[in-house]
Amino acid sequence: MASRTDVGRLRERNEDACHFDVDQGWAVLADGMGGYRGGDVASAMAVECVRESLGNAMIGSASEALAGLRNATIEANDRIFRVSHSDRELYGMGSTLVTVRCFEDMIAVAHVGDSRLYRYRPDHLVQMTRDHSLLQEQVDGGMMSADAARTSPGRSLLTRALGVEPSVVPDVALHEARPGDIYLMCSDGLTDMLYDEDIALVCETLSANLPLAADHLVQLANDRGGRDNITVVLIKIGLPASARAK
Repeated sequence: MASRTDVGRLRERNEDACHFDVDQGWAVLADGMGGYRGGDVASAMAVECVRESLGNAMIGSASEALAGLRNATIEANDRIFRVSHSDRELYGMGSTLVTVRCFEDMIAVAHVGDSRLYRYRPDHLVQMTRDHSLLQEQVDGGMMSADAARTSPGRSLLTRALGVEPSVVPDVALHEARPGDIYLMCSDGLTDMLYDEDIALVCETLSANLPLAADHLVQLANDRGGRDNITVVLIKIGLPASARAK
């Protein structure tokens, strides 16, 4: 795994946060929002809550992995909502969240908001999450093309986020993972600046050096304008433990 986060070219403060644990096979990324001080506080709280929840959790089945991610997300929402409503300076803060957990030949994912998870296999990049945003609903309804949505002024309007309501329902899913797969978690500061073809090319050419690939993705987004904070987490799947032991 490798990660990079950058303030971008136009923002004064980085409201993104991320963390990963290679040994335990999980990673989390959050993109905060809110007034003064709110966004960075919310994203840091979301990441810390997930870290606490997953740090000591053992998984033995797919259902346990999904339940763990779902519970961690719900706990993060509860914590952010409580703090937001107890501190006037932080009122209204919120965050996106995308979390993955790898085990054997599977990858579990939970997400809320428009931070994304992609999977790259040779010559094929697939978006594994669907944005919880007004624009995505318009695209799904045939009212707007995906290309038009990339440049729409309303692309930051979320329909679901952590800390905004007393409860939240994360999307959770389980996917087969193959050796050599590359998974990319990112905030919208990356995807607003780069096309899928740009991301796929970096994953293809720099798959052997994840830190360099993460650096290059952030640099490309800044070169295209860097309008928002940019955060990426890259995960490359190796052989499962059962196969390595043979």
